[in-house]
Amino acid sequence: MHVLIATDGSPSSIEAARRAAQLLRPADHVTLLSVLTEVPGDDAGGFEGSVYSAGEQEALWKQELAEAGEELERTAAALTSTAVDKRIEVGDVSGTICKVAADVNVDVIVVGSHGRGALERLLLGSVSDQVVRHAPCPVLVIRPTPEKKDHKK
Repeated sequence: MHVLIATDGSPSSIEAARRAAQLLRPADHVTLLSVLTEVPGDDAGGFEGSVYSAGEQEALWKQELAEAGEELERTAAALTSTAVDKRIEVGDVSGTICKVAADVNVDVIVVGSHGRGALERLLLGSVSDQVVRHAPCPVLVIRPTPEKKDHKK
């Protein structure tokens, strides 16, 4: 089974990847995906273009790529799969996840859910909702583990 796990390197995203790996055993191939939504400094200057020089933009881009690489490494370290590919793509997050899933012909996509309420989803949208609607394959949405409350007083 080939599994695509979208990650942003956050603790909740890494936990979603870990839980998915347990649920989808035996996954013999995992593709980890981090999506950058824009080129740094590309829209910083409005009508006149970027306020950054070409050298500054390149440095910012290298920093973004390094951070995305670190996100992928943190997530890969949480998995025990033997075959893990790491990809960094640029684009709309949900659209890019679906495109990569189709391009590499995965069997299932795993995305985490941040557990936003209805108003937040309405205002901010939901990557997991968009992926579920447009994915070329089944999607496993991993919700955060509810925090246990201490009911003792």
